[in-house]
Amino acid sequence: MNVAAQIDAPKTIPDVPLPAEGQVQVQPQTGKPPVTILMVDDQPGKLLSYEVVLRDLGENLVKATSAREALDCLLKLDVAVVLLDVSMPEMDGFELADMMRQHPRFQMTPIIFVSAVHLTDVDRIRAYQSGAVDYISVPVVPDVLRAKVSVFAELHRTTRQLQQLNRELEARVAERSQALRVLNAQLQERVAELESIMKVLPVGVAVAQSPEGNEITTNAALREILNLGSTDKPIDQSFAAAGYIAYQHGRRLDAEEMPVQTSLRTMQPTGLTELELRRNGGLAKSLLASASPVFDEAGQVRGAVGAFFDITEQKRMEEILRERAELLELATEAIMVRDWSGRIHFWNSGAEALYGWSREEAIGQNAHVLLATRWPVSLDHMRETLRADSRWDGDLVHRCKDGREVVVACRQALTVSGGMVLEINRDITAQLRAEEALRRNDRLAAMGKLAGIVAHEINNPLAAITNAFFLLQNHPSLDTEARYYAQLAEQELARVSHITKQTLSFYRESQIAVPLHLSDLLKDVLELQHANLVSNNIRLETQYKVTGEVHGFPGELKQVFMNLVANAIQAMPQGGRLRIRVRNAIRRGEYLPGIVVSITDSGCGIRPEDARRLFEPFYTTKSTKGTGLGLWISRGIVEKHDGTLTFRSHFGAQGTATCFQIFLSTHKTA
Repeated sequence: MNVAAQIDAPKTIPDVPLPAEGQVQVQPQTGKPPVTILMVDDQPGKLLSYEVVLRDLGENLVKATSAREALDCLLKLDVAVVLLDVSMPEMDGFELADMMRQHPRFQMTPIIFVSAVHLTDVDRIRAYQSGAVDYISVPVVPDVLRAKVSVFAELHRTTRQLQQLNRELEARVAERSQALRVLNAQLQERVAELESIMKVLPVGVAVAQSPEGNEITTNAALREILNLGSTDKPIDQSFAAAGYIAYQHGRRLDAEEMPVQTSLRTMQPTGLTELELRRNGGLAKSLLASASPVFDEAGQVRGAVGAFFDITEQKRMEEILRERAELLELATEAIMVRDWSGRIHFWNSGAEALYGWSREEAIGQNAHVLLATRWPVSLDHMRETLRADSRWDGDLVHRCKDGREVVVACRQALTVSGGMVLEINRDITAQLRAEEALRRNDRLAAMGKLAGIVAHEINNPLAAITNAFFLLQNHPSLDTEARYYAQLAEQELARVSHITKQTLSFYRESQIAVPLHLSDLLKDVLELQHANLVSNNIRLETQYKVTGEVHGFPGELKQVFMNLVANAIQAMPQGGRLRIRVRNAIRRGEYLPGIVVSITDSGCGIRPEDARRLFEPFYTTKSTKGTGLGLWISRGIVEKHDGTLTFRSHFGAQGTATCFQIFLSTHKTA
């Protein structure tokens, strides 16, 4: 019977205590996985002594009392070394060793013979012929036995680790090989796809086959772009024959300055370059070109590849869009793209200008949180409308980076995929304020016109009454007391007449600039504000040290002085001092002669944070009491008169003072 078949044949052998299947054990001393040591002897006492000697190795010790039990253990376990007795019933150790060596699985398993009987040299030679690695005679020296078994156990453990590493390496190599095969197949597919794409895409390609660029081949697309037709001539000859001349940023390019030749010369990619091809003095083609060198294995340039895109139509459209964009430059619309959760993916310069956050700061943020959005309807209702109609329009309130709140006209639309929302916001804060200001101004204008009409209608009977009192006070029937009262009534009528004339002068503006005495305009304004000065307990100080006159529109300048005086009175609700000074001056830096009007109050002053924006339209420090247009309009009027309007506030221990200065030139402009 064949030995291998005899070993593999099933046998009825008593169970041998073996480790559980799949159980991984580790030596507590070294942390290494233990190996199996098979001890075979028909005497249990000797097996027990071997177990005591080898226990400190920390390996799995398996005992077998016969050759059949040993064979069964060999088939079930991965044995590192066999400690084998020579003299055993049924089958001695030499026979068992011969059977192990005939089986391919156990040919390399180390066998150490232990014998107390067979001690001759012939026995030792027989043992080594059977494949033994050592032959130990009894009595056994424990340290020697332990050392020898330990060497083969460690050798087996190292072998198994190397085998495991080898299997892992083979697996990795196989995995990498498979990956390379897949990549190679994909690469071949991509090459085929690229070849197909290059045949249908209108992308021109030029390939330099040598470092000198003497031989350049092209694809059909490039010849079609340049309208060269299918010719066998080299591209440079065809290019020149067609009468093309290349320009870049208005500068004519030589042949060696073309992208492919530049890439060969510099050994660097050229990047995208915009070329203009002119023929017969006019623009024929616009190309977007790029080139990159090709290197051999030694790192030397062996050629270059250039790509050319026909952008003639795009340039034409860009020119049209550029012309239209000039009309849109006045728009300050903020454009953003966000997802359904509100996360910002795009933020244009208009949004930067409106809200104050840069693109880097805004992208990735939640738009609703960043802008503290206040909706006119619930957010869920807005989203339902957006899903149903793919768009939503409405007014929102947003908070800017500097804390300002702005009202925007918002238009939202879903992208084609439905995953993003395009939002366009236009600041209508100034528009709403302007509308409110216009409504107020309309009311004021109506009141002004009514006042003018009333003043005009009153002026006629006032003239008659004045004449009557003039005749009455000289009537001989009046005694002294009656004549006194008549004169007093005439004086009051003159005052009323003066007030009506002043009222009319505010609404009867001349069409051309006229010579003006600023002191007279100020006196008229102060007379109209006299009641407010008295009721607010404000002491008025005036100083008119001026010669000469300015040319301007009296109604407009009265409006400026009226606004500044009114602001000064409102700044002193608890009373104070208002000082008005008019003097001649020279404008610094220009040596331009003129007149300076200074209006100084001892009110609350202007805070530095308000000073920067004081002349902005719709910016007010009076909460809901002001429109924010007074100083803006006043400065516009002064600048219209070629003047300047400045101010400063002083905060000192003795109090606060704010001075507005108006400079108007006395030089008459054409």
